Amino acid sequence: MRWWVLELITFGGLVFALVVLGPLIKRFGRSYAADVFRANPRTGKSYIVLMDIAYYLIFSAYILFTTVFEQQEDWAQTVNAAQLRHESLRIGGMLLIMGILHGANVLSLPIIGRLLGLGKRLDEDARGPKAA
Repeated sequence: MRWWVLELITFGGLVFALVVLGPLIKRFGRSYAADVFRANPRTGKSYIVLMDIAYYLIFSAYILFTTVFEQQEDWAQTVNAAQLRHESLRIGGMLLIMGILHGANVLSLPIIGRLLGLGKRLDEDARGPKAA
């Protein structure tokens, strides 16, 4: 096959991973986020929406940064080992970034939820005596 056919297949695979894995991760993360933001569910929903936007921006940028529009010097007219290695690194890089960001979010979400919940409690405590 020609070099650009594999490039198109890889591009389609990366977009497919973005469209399929993003909502899948979100679906399983909703209950976790609901537990973390139990004291302030509206903030939790807003946080999840903002994180989704950030994820899609990061992954879209990665796809665009790694897309090749012209044949590189070490590639033949038909697919060779150098191009296969390049394309597998692109796919692996996308999955690695997804995993790292997901892990960082899982670890940081309780801290953020606690800080935002503490801020809400402080606001309520500050308003409490004035209302009484």
